Amino acid sequence: MNARKLLPTFLHAQPPLAGALAVLVALLAAYIDWITRVELNVSVLYGLPLVLGVATRNRRLLWGTTTFLLITTFVVYSLQIPPGRFSPLEPFFIDRLLSAAAVLVIACLLHYRMAALDTMEAQRRMLSLQNEELDRRRREAEEANRRKTRLLASASHDVRTPVYAITLMTEAILQAAKNPSLATRIPELAERLQANATSLDRLISDLLDVARFDSGPVLVQESTFSLDDLLVEQCANLHPLAHAKNLRLDVEAADQPIWLCTDRVKLAQVVSNLLGNAIKFTEIGGIAVNASVTSDQVLIRVRDTGVGIGAEHLDGIFDEFAQLQNGKGGHGEGWGLGLPICRRLIKALGGTITVESEPGRGSTFITSLPSRCIVDAPDARSASTPLRMPGT
Repeated sequence: MNARKLLPTFLHAQPPLAGALAVLVALLAAYIDWITRVELNVSVLYGLPLVLGVATRNRRLLWGTTTFLLITTFVVYSLQIPPGRFSPLEPFFIDRLLSAAAVLVIACLLHYRMAALDTMEAQRRMLSLQNEELDRRRREAEEANRRKTRLLASASHDVRTPVYAITLMTEAILQAAKNPSLATRIPELAERLQANATSLDRLISDLLDVARFDSGPVLVQESTFSLDDLLVEQCANLHPLAHAKNLRLDVEAADQPIWLCTDRVKLAQVVSNLLGNAIKFTEIGGIAVNASVTSDQVLIRVRDTGVGIGAEHLDGIFDEFAQLQNGKGGHGEGWGLGLPICRRLIKALGGTITVESEPGRGSTFITSLPSRCIVDAPDARSASTPLRMPGT
């Protein structure tokens, strides 16, 4: 390897190795200078270890070595010059002065060279960080764009069904209103119309929730309320959907009233989404919801007798835009946005949501909240007058 290739290779060596080599060369040069005659003036080579030390990027080492070499220059001279011969104009002393000046100039140049290299390295690191940040933002923008595309595709599919049903129900009601013989069908048609309108309202609400989640953190507004009343209220809201499919929708009473202090609106939305999802994938039987308290948490269970979910799909059901495979091997309508929204909301409330399911035997979604949410009932009167489901 020639000298032109040797120096760049050394300058890219590991700093500890380069520093040790520079110190070794400095000591070796000082030793050779000490054992030779003053006429040889080996100190003219003292700049070599400084150049070798530039690979360390250590300016303290640079100036430490420079100080050692400057002192050595004159110590060796004082030991080698014969007694009584010293003079400020003595040629060997002038050589030493020039060598010391050369070492000092080299040290200054290398100092600024190291500073320039450090500045360039810092700029490269900053540029690299900026490029990484730009790349991260680009990936986030691409992912957001893909999410919006999937959202629009999912929404367009899910919106079309209830809108088409609402249109048909409206036309059927208009025809029944004009024909007295069909008047008996109006209540049934109105109920089915209400069910589809409720389904469409829930879908639009989900879309707005996703947009709100993407725009910032979820804010929690706590209040004190009866969990039993909340469950009855949400079942009452979704009763038309269940009745339209001839499904039972029951609230199983807890052993004792449960009062919570958390965000009522968000918990109600979780229960509503789970109930709506259960109704959507249940054709025979019904849905039941109940609440219980353990030593460290509050559990809300939503059970259905629907199609169930295979074990291979359980890990992905809370992913946005996932689709459930129906029993015939094709893809169903997909569980859409409701379950991902439930997971985000429950996480914001400090809880978790899990599922137990078996194909053909239904599913049970279990929502848990920490026991710190449990509070005493405000008064005995409010705790003893729970809400009731329609028709009970």
